[in-house]
Amino acid sequence: MRNTRKLAAVAAIAALTAASLAACGSSKRETTAPTSSGGSTSPTDGTATLKDAASILAAAGVATPVTLSLQYNPDHYGDSSDQEYGLIKQQLEATGLFKVELQSTEWTTYAVQRVDDYPLYQLGWYPDFPDPDNYLTPFFEKENFLVNRFDDATVQALLAKERTDTNPETRAATIEETQVELAKHLSTLPLLQGRLVSVASTAMTGVEETMDASFQLRFPLLQKDGDPNAIVKIGTTDKVTALDPAYSYDNASYLVQYNVYPMLMAFKPGEVTPQPEMAESCEFSADGMQLTCKLRQGLKWANGHTLDSADVKFTYDRQQVIADPNGPSSLLANLESTEAPDPYTVVFNLKSPNDVTFTQVLASPVGPIVDDEVFSATEITESDAIVAANAFAGPYRIVSFEINEVVEYEAYSGYSGIQPAPQNGGIVMTYYKESNNMRLDIESGEIDVVWRSLTATDYEALEQVDTLKVLYGPGGEIRYIVFNLETMPGDTPEQKLAIRQAIAASIDRTALSEEVYKGTYMPLCSYVPDGLPGANKAVCDAYGGE
Repeated sequence: MRNTRKLAAVAAIAALTAASLAACGSSKRETTAPTSSGGSTSPTDGTATLKDAASILAAAGVATPVTLSLQYNPDHYGDSSDQEYGLIKQQLEATGLFKVELQSTEWTTYAVQRVDDYPLYQLGWYPDFPDPDNYLTPFFEKENFLVNRFDDATVQALLAKERTDTNPETRAATIEETQVELAKHLSTLPLLQGRLVSVASTAMTGVEETMDASFQLRFPLLQKDGDPNAIVKIGTTDKVTALDPAYSYDNASYLVQYNVYPMLMAFKPGEVTPQPEMAESCEFSADGMQLTCKLRQGLKWANGHTLDSADVKFTYDRQQVIADPNGPSSLLANLESTEAPDPYTVVFNLKSPNDVTFTQVLASPVGPIVDDEVFSATEITESDAIVAANAFAGPYRIVSFEINEVVEYEAYSGYSGIQPAPQNGGIVMTYYKESNNMRLDIESGEIDVVWRSLTATDYEALEQVDTLKVLYGPGGEIRYIVFNLETMPGDTPEQKLAIRQAIAASIDRTALSEEVYKGTYMPLCSYVPDGLPGANKAVCDAYGGE
């Protein structure tokens, strides 16, 4: 999840499954010559090979070896980025076509400098909601968050078409067509798709059931030793930014919020199409310009305050007013205004019609509803004040909060949403500064579950521990190389495209998956991850590199 301009989604989507994360295949076929946004062409007959890579560069008049300044980040994407990019350097230089100058920068600097200073660089993405558009619009719309100077009219038209197509079958076909078109340009090069991995004591149940394509850990499902009163202890290396949804846009903060705040729409375990949560129904108007939600009656916050449409309107109004750069308000790009005509009705007025992704937005990090009697309408509300006010109405409430140290939860008896009844006596989540300490604690039984993240070698080793189980589920995280189309090597658009194509033909994704990530990341051959509608193998089909 990052700051992007995203529209969002209701189209029926097939659930990601562990099986869907199998490595991308690469099938030989006749392909049209890829073209850059400047209209250049380079001949490729069928799947590209290393020989083709040399021919592509020679045909464009590119002198070899091409010097690549390739930037990666050592601290934001886990402990293995140095190994990943060391292997990429090795693969590229082994062709004799490239000389790679590998550079690394800490995230605080990296996030600022990447736009103007890096010609090629590593980036990762974790979805805001499980819909294909969340992997397309943020990267390839004209004013995309990458700011890598990509702009193509055909792609823009295809994006606009899929975002407003209410027919799942034709929408999936458009998404597939979009990726074939994107493979011609290669403004980014997809490499890897992450898997959701956790470790649990063999005494634990419910962990497998929560590892679905909504990517959320649902506390109610977890149980230890078959005892509905047992406390479940969870460990994580993630870091919470804030409890206020207007000031956080990260996995750790959203995990907390998802379990303690009510949502208009949410995901049932095992499903990726959002369902009404505090709403009874949500329906679009005939012209597609309004979404009207009818709320369930008699809802209360844990502090006794009434929970109704005024809270919903207040929540979305304050997101748009505060619009904090650390928050998710950018997800509301298509929201014109919110109305509450009566206590049990909410009307969302949209800027453009038939936005098939808007109900997914309501189930995303911008979706948690907050108490209008506790939160400020114009400023961020401090986490301690939220806890002190008991401003919760999700499946759980927070009873003790030490940010990024320990958080204690107990089930909220007033919750009556779509999540199952709690199977435990409460949750204690411990935040670790070092993953090796978390590994020691899961091995010794000090904690019951590890949820994000150990190293790939840790997971591999823990599979041999009899008292533990390493669990793999569908994951939506992707890793890719971004090309700055202005500053990357090459004297002309034609040469720049040829260099991108040759790089695509020279990287072995399976080696990255197996040698660096031990199967915790799988090869990704196109822009939409395997398992989502419209996913294909467009990049590997055109250039190989699986």
